[in-house]
Formats: sequence, C-alpha cells, structure tokens
Amino acid sequence: MTNMFVRNIVSLAKLFSHYHKMAGKSNCIIGEPVPRVTRSAIKRKFSSSIEQNIVLSTDNDTKESEKQKTLQTPPKNSVVKAESKGKVFKKEKTTEQETCNPDVAGPNSKSRGKKAKSEGSTHENLKETEKLPKVIKEKVIKSAKTASEPSGTKSAVPKPEMVIPEIVIPINKPYIKREDGPSPWNGTIKYDNKIFLGAHISAAGGLENAIKNAMNIGASSFALFVKNQRQWVSKPMEDGTVERFKAACAENNFSPHLILPHGSYLMNCGSNDPTVLAKSRANLLDEVQRCERLGILYYNIHPGSSCGKGTREEAIKSISDSINWVHDQTPGSKVSIVLENMCRQGFTIGGDFSDLAEIIQQVFDHSRIGVCLDTCHALAAGYDLATSQGFDSFLEEFERVIGFRYLVAVHLNDSEGEVGCHRDRHASIGKGKIGIEGFRRIINCPRFRDIPVVLETPFISDDHYKQEILLLKSLAESGTICA
Repeated sequence: MTNMFVRNIVSLAKLFSHYHKMAGKSNCIIGEPVPRVTRSAIKRKFSSSIEQNIVLSTDNDTKESEKQKTLQTPPKNSVVKAESKGKVFKKEKTTEQETCNPDVAGPNSKSRGKKAKSEGSTHENLKETEKLPKVIKEKVIKSAKTASEPSGTKSAVPKPEMVIPEIVIPINKPYIKREDGPSPWNGTIKYDNKIFLGAHISAAGGLENAIKNAMNIGASSFALFVKNQRQWVSKPMEDGTVERFKAACAENNFSPHLILPHGSYLMNCGSNDPTVLAKSRANLLDEVQRCERLGILYYNIHPGSSCGKGTREEAIKSISDSINWVHDQTPGSKVSIVLENMCRQGFTIGGDFSDLAEIIQQVFDHSRIGVCLDTCHALAAGYDLATSQGFDSFLEEFERVIGFRYLVAVHLNDSEGEVGCHRDRHASIGKGKIGIEGFRRIINCPRFRDIPVVLETPFISDDHYKQEILLLKSLAESGTICA
C-alpha cells in the first residue's frame, strides 16, 4: 500500500513537471500569463504525454490563428475612418445623416463610436460632428424655402447679357475726307483759341456727377468712362441719365468737343482670337452709341495688340476693319473714334506714328477718325519731350506722318521711365522725366488749343488734380490763354 502511494506521488510529480514545461513553451507563442495549476487541472491530465502534446499544440494553433485574424482585419470603426479620408463611401442605403457627415457611419454609429473609444480610437468630437448634419439640414430647408417664394417678393434685376451682332466688314466704300480744324463739325463748335485743361473724372453715382466733379477741380474739359471699363457687359443707359448729363453740360458750358470718354481696357480690336475680337467690336459699337446718345463727339481707345500671335499688318487691318464696321452700323453719327498713341510696349499697335497713319488710311470715313497724343506714352516710345529739340522733332514727325488736322485731344502725363523705356508709367506733373520745362513748352504750343487737354496722372485726390491744373496754368505765357 505504501509502495503504491509512493508510485502515485512520483507519477503526479512527473506529470506536473511535464505540464509545467509545455505550458511555459505554449505561453511564449501565445503571449498569455501562466495559468495557476490546481488540483482539478492535474486530474484532467491523466492521459499520456503524447496526447498532452497534441492537445496543447492544437490549442496553441487555434489561439494563434485567431490572433492573426484579429491583426489582419481592422476594427469596423477603423475601416470607416480610413474610407472617410478619401471620401469613398459604398453603402446600399445612404441616409441624410451619412451624406452630411461621412465620419458618422450609419444609424449605429454612436455605439460604434463608443466601441472605438474603448478600443483606443479618438472620438472626442463625436457630439460636434453629430450637430453638423442638423446645421446643414437647416440651410437646405432655408434655401428651399427661399427658392419656393414667389418672385414678386424681391425686386429681381435681370443680369445684362452681351449680344454680339452679325459682323460684316464693309469693303470698297467711298472715302470721306476730313476738313481742317480740331473737329470736322465746324458749324456746331465755337473756337476760342484757348487751352482747355481738365482731368479724367469719376462718374460714380451717375454720369451727370462727372460734370460736378470737373467743376470742383476747376476743369474746362474732362475725360470719363461712360460705363464700367473692366466689364464686357453693362446695363443699358437710361433716358433719365442722358437727360441729366446733357442738362449739366449745358448749365456749366461744357461743349461736346471738350469731353473725351475713354474706352474699356478689355477691348483689343487687334486680336486674332475670334471670341476676343467679336466681343471687342461689340463693345466698341455699344460705347460709340452711348456717346451718340449723350451728345459727345469723341470716343478715345487704345488701338490694340497682336499679342505676338499675328503680324503687325494683320493687327492694323483688324483694327481698321473694326472701325469701318462700327461706322457702318452708326450712319449719320457725329462720334469720332480717337486713336491713342502708345509706348511701344510688347506687341501693342500705335507706338509708331506710322501705325496710326496706316489705320487711318484704311478707314473709309476720315471725318470720324482722330488721334489723341499721350505725353507719357510719347516719351516712353522714344520722343524726348524734355528737351526743346526733342519736342520740335515730335511735332514735325506727327505733322509729316499723320497731320494735325487729325489731332483732337491730349493726355497730359509725366513719365516715371526714361526716354525710350517702353513702359507705361504715369507720374504727376513735374515729378517725372518730362519735367516742368517740358510741360511749359506743351502748354504754350498753339497746336494744343481748342481741344481737351486732360490729366491722367496718378489720382491722389480731387484737390491734387486742382493743384496740378493751377500749376499748368501758371506755366502759360502771355500769348497763351487758359479757359
């Protein structure tokens, strides 16, 4: 009996030792804490050591495969979060909440968010994201309510649209010669042999306000925009605006030939782009018609540019065709299109007097074409207006190439750049490279009388324009009368 008891004790000790070794080996693989061996655990291990090894290895394989599956398959919340980064959502049914907030996935998203939080996910802003769909929903309802309101509740102003008419360039029309004098309409204009100084005036709040602003700076001529110069389309000019403008001109003795509207900066009648060219021609016609309604005789434009996509000759032909077409569309009109000399920058047309001369030669009606000389542009193009010799050469070339019978306006600007810099940088009178003595010669030149001579210097204030006009008047000599 004693021997049998001893043998049982020895067998149990060996079994315990073997089990302890195998458990330690399996724990290294699975990574779980060593289980506490109890009496019942020993009783369950009365099988052979081979059977024990098979059982343990099977348990280990099952646990290891479950762990790998867990590592390879991320939690559902992680999948939703990864998908929301790329905003890719593949669901059979999409609720309003899901559409507004992709980070919240489905009706059970709140419970999933709690689960993700317990697993270590950061969902601290869950309540804030749940509020987002409600805000968006309110906006959608509000916009739908606004759209459903009858149109009579608001004074809806129709947005003007640009209408490009059919453009047929006239050919082989008889030439109309230009008469001598600053304007061909000698029967309606009184010549005083004076110099009429002014500036480019703001017409904010109504075109008639330009006359008031001109009077405030002591101007006897002025320039303005007859519509927004940086938009292709503007609302039609109302009859009331026309009547008020004409009444203000008559009341303050502004003759039609002393007002010089400036064309839109968007226009390029020298472009070979069909869309730009068509819009430029339509805009040119619109603004000439506005000038006609206002009783103005001149409309000043920059000729245009080839933009390096065509030849100079092609650009000049395109510009002259545009003018001929507008003349053909406005028969009987007295509005002259006025070409401005440029500074030879890039591919612009008009830096050479020969450019302007060629355009004029290709225009059929010479009675409705003119030239405006810009002093800054002239200096930048290479004409040295700062010296007596340079100024005389400038006048001589203009008369020889174009002719002073076409001169209808002057832009007075000093130049920041040197002679021949080809840069359009205006400066205040006497503050640039032309200088006070250069403007003394310009003010006292008989060629610049009875036409608008307007400042386009950098705008500082109306009072600054007033002081510049007074400065120019002080340069007038005994033979020069300033209006």
